[in-house]
Order: sequence, then C-alpha cells, then structure tokens
Amino acid sequence: MNREILNRVLEIGIQLSAERDYDTLLTKIVDCAMEITNCDGGTLYMYNDGVLRFCVTKNKTLNIEQGLKDDEFYPAVLMKDENICAYSAIHKKMLNIEDAYESDEFDFSGPRNYDKLTQYRTKSMLVVPLVNNEDRLIGVLQLLNAIDENGEIIPFSKEFEMVIKSLASQMAIALSNMKYVQEIEGLMLSITQAFTDAIDKRNPYNYYHSRNVFLYTQILVNYINELYEKGECDRFFDVYNRKELELAALMHDIGKIVVPREIINKSTRLGCKIDIILLRFDYLKSLYKIDYLSGQISREEWLKTKAELKEMKRQIKKINKKSFLDKEKINYIDNIAKKCYVNSDGEKISYLTPEEAECLSIPKGNLTDEERKIINSHVIYTEKYLNNMTFGKRFSCIGKWAGAHHELLDGSGYPRGLKGDEIAFESRILTVIDIFEALTASDRPYKKAMDKKNAFDVLHKMADGGKIDKKVLKLFEAAVKSKSEDPKIGHLFEEVKS
Repeated sequence: MNREILNRVLEIGIQLSAERDYDTLLTKIVDCAMEITNCDGGTLYMYNDGVLRFCVTKNKTLNIEQGLKDDEFYPAVLMKDENICAYSAIHKKMLNIEDAYESDEFDFSGPRNYDKLTQYRTKSMLVVPLVNNEDRLIGVLQLLNAIDENGEIIPFSKEFEMVIKSLASQMAIALSNMKYVQEIEGLMLSITQAFTDAIDKRNPYNYYHSRNVFLYTQILVNYINELYEKGECDRFFDVYNRKELELAALMHDIGKIVVPREIINKSTRLGCKIDIILLRFDYLKSLYKIDYLSGQISREEWLKTKAELKEMKRQIKKINKKSFLDKEKINYIDNIAKKCYVNSDGEKISYLTPEEAECLSIPKGNLTDEERKIINSHVIYTEKYLNNMTFGKRFSCIGKWAGAHHELLDGSGYPRGLKGDEIAFESRILTVIDIFEALTASDRPYKKAMDKKNAFDVLHKMADGGKIDKKVLKLFEAAVKSKSEDPKIGHLFEEVKS
C-alpha cells in the first residue's frame, strides 16, 4: 500500500468520525469506499429487523445517486445464503468476486436482470460486512466494477481488501456511535414530550399549546433552511441547532409546573370563587328574610333588599365572564364591596371580600396583578429547570432561549426586561410563535380563536411598535402561508391547531 492511499485512509477515518449528520454519513461511506477502490458503483445496506435494507446507491456510468428517500423502490434483502450480501452479513465475511456472470456460488439473477434493463454489465464485486467493535452487524457495503487507469473493468485488488476491511470497521463504529447518539436524543425527546404532555394536562384550556409551538417551530426552521439552500436567507439551522431550538420550543412552558392550578386554569375573573359568592348572596337573602319575619325590617325593605341582591348576583355572574371592564362597572363592584350585613350582635358580613372585589374589578383579562406575577414567573422556573438538566454542550442554550420567550425588543417583556440584541434570534422565534399560537388557539374558553389573518395583523402591529422581530415575523408568515397553500400537506398543517 503506497503512502498516498494510507494518508487518504487516515483522512477518511477522521471524516467519518467527525460527521454529525446521519444521511451525510451514509453517503460519505459509499463515496469514500468508491474513491479508495476506484470503482464504478456502490450500495450500502443497513441491517434492521432481521433484513438488509437499502440506504444509498451510486453508479457513475448510469449516473445514479439515490438515498434513503428512495428506499421504497428497493425490496429488503432477506438473510439467505444464496444472496451474496446476505451471505456476507450472516457469516461476517468479505467476498471478492471477479466476475458475477462467471460465478455460480451465489444467485446473481437480480444483478443480471437489472443489467438487461439498464444495458449495464456487472462484473467485479467486493462485498464487505460492516461489523462494529462489539462484533455486531451494522450493515453491508457492496462495491461494483473496479476500474484501472485505462478505464477498463478489473477485479478488485487483494491489496484493497485489507484497506476496505479497515475502513469498514471504522464505518461500522461511526454508524454505531451515531445510532447511539440518535437513540439517546430520541430517549431525551420522548421523555421531554411525556413531561411536557403531563404539564399541559394540568391546564385543559391550552392542552395542545406546547405541541403546537413545537410544530410551528419545525415549520419555520424547515422554511428558513429551504431559503438558505436557495441563497435567499443568511440563516441556517444544522441538525443540532434545529434540535436544540425544537427542544426549547417543546419545553418553553415547563416552568408552569410550579404555578397553582387554580391560577393557571382560571378562565374567569373569579375562577372557583364564584360559587362561594353566589352561596353567600343566598345566605344574605335568608338573613334579611329572617329579619323581616322577626320584625326587624319592614316588608318594603325586605322586598327592596331581595331585588337588589338578585340584581347584584346577576351582574356579578355577568361581569365574572367579561374580558374588559369600563369605569362604570368597576364603580358598581366597588359599591357592592362597601356593603355588608350587620346582625343583632353587631357582627358584619361583607357582600364581597377585598380579594373578590379585586378580581371582579380587573380592567382587562381575568388575572389580578399578583396572579399575573405568579403566571409570569413560569419563565424564570423554565430557565432554572432547563439549566439544571444535563443536556450537554450540544444543547447548552435550551434554557436561555426558552426562558426569554416573553421578552420583547423594546424592553417591555419579562422576566428581565431584555432589549434588542440582548434577545437571541432563537428566542425571538419562540416569542412570535408563542403569541401566534395563543391568538389562534381554539381551546381557550375565555376567548374566541382568531383566524390567521387577524392574528398576523396583531403581530404586525407589535412589530411596528418595536416589540417583536420583523424579520422573524416575515419568515414565519411566509412559512405558514407556504404550508397552508400546499395541497399535499395543507390539511396536515391545519391539524396543528386541532
């Protein structure tokens, strides 16, 4: 073996161990083996579920280059000795065939039929099992038609057998390592999804929120990468960047686990307190009736008070469900809160407690200032919990990105009031998507779902006001539009909100 080939083998080994993308690694394995042996074609099969499954095939003469997306056109190779690839896999043995048409050792009817269809001539073959350091079969690499310096097909040199065997071992280990990483990441994602699902179930009114933010993030990242490939965007998410952002999207509300359920599930101003108030008004009516029957108040006073209590009760039930309150209604609640019943012993029973009056007097929404502080604290706990999880260096920004999804560019967000460049691009993505999902969500009983157009109108006003990133919004709107209008997947996109 000359020094040039040895150096190239070492370089290929480094490339294989450094590759981070699974599909690219599969292609690189075939490319490297074909380069070293100077052959015309190569096919990689992976061992899975007791059969060999097609992964990558290349042929220079036929100008063929197919990958995993084409696997449906290639039947699985059954583990039978008569098939050369299966034999190599079963016995973990390298096979060097000088001429497939001259050999009767294996069933070459498949290659011969293929040759008739393509006018190709399969001759020399080198079939190599990929076995890792645990002596576990990973796959099989099949090389076709070694070529000499004159372009003639020749048998694969015995000299290359040891080279390819060495490379095959490195390839198997590289694939095993990447598979292990994928399995660990898959386990991490499944645990994360189960944990997020459990948290969202605490709040039946936005059960799909985290899942939808995750799916919208995937849609946007795919769109950004498509634009990058076309040279229309300077942003790109590699396999790890995108996984990190997707995990941040999935777990952006994990801190809600510390928010009391009576607050996080509060769909009206009073929440569960409404029943107590209604019972109190019935009790007050009974007390006033007793006063009337015992002669402490007149019939006219009793009838007037009864009517007032009935109207107050009706108004409280109505106000409890309102999203906005004007000054007149706030004053009305304030007057009720000042009223109280005094019994013969001088004991007082207030119509409304200060806490109940505060809830009913909220100008906008259904949370008091204190309750909103508690809700807002979820992002602090999100970042804290995620930073305490050992995601490794690859995913070191999950906590930072997720913990800033309520920050706004003008500094009016929370929890830190970050401004401009202090907010990462990935956090800006989560902010836009989180707001959009909340606006369009159809599972909130306290508000109607907005259609996409109106939701984007709201977001554009926020962008014009300097609160959210205009570039992110433009990309997200375009991504949503492109997916909605795609007849092949439009119905799937609509399921994001279902």
